[in-house]
Amino acid sequence: MVGTQKLNRSGFTLIEAMMVVAIIGVIAVIGPRLFTGMYQFFSQSSARTEIQRDLRVALDQMNRTIRQASAATVNVSQDTGQLPYSKISFTTVDGTAVSYKQSGRKLIQVSGTSQKTLVDNVEYLAFTYPQTDINTVVSISFTLQ
Repeated sequence: MVGTQKLNRSGFTLIEAMMVVAIIGVIAVIGPRLFTGMYQFFSQSSARTEIQRDLRVALDQMNRTIRQASAATVNVSQDTGQLPYSKISFTTVDGTAVSYKQSGRKLIQVSGTSQKTLVDNVEYLAFTYPQTDINTVVSISFTLQ
């Protein structure tokens, strides 16, 4: 009867234990990389959202003010040490002198005697006329970082 008796063994085989160790090893190697990638994606998405929000606010402000400009007073120029076409100056229909300019890495609005920073981290700013024969349309190019 010894041959027909079933052995009652509990526990794991060596193969099962090795599979568990291999799976844990793969998770230990991939896990930190996955979390680092997710963190970098979240940080970049947050920064991109913040830049887009700041740019939207600045462009909205500039659009409202530039639309009030008297076309004959619009002057596109540059300040010393800045890129070409990085400044626009004009007088609004109510007589207020307004200018937008890049100063270092900031977009500055000067209205009358007050000066206000609209956006930080400006890499590039240019005001241009898309059509040389029409001076009532101004194109604004931005690069923020």
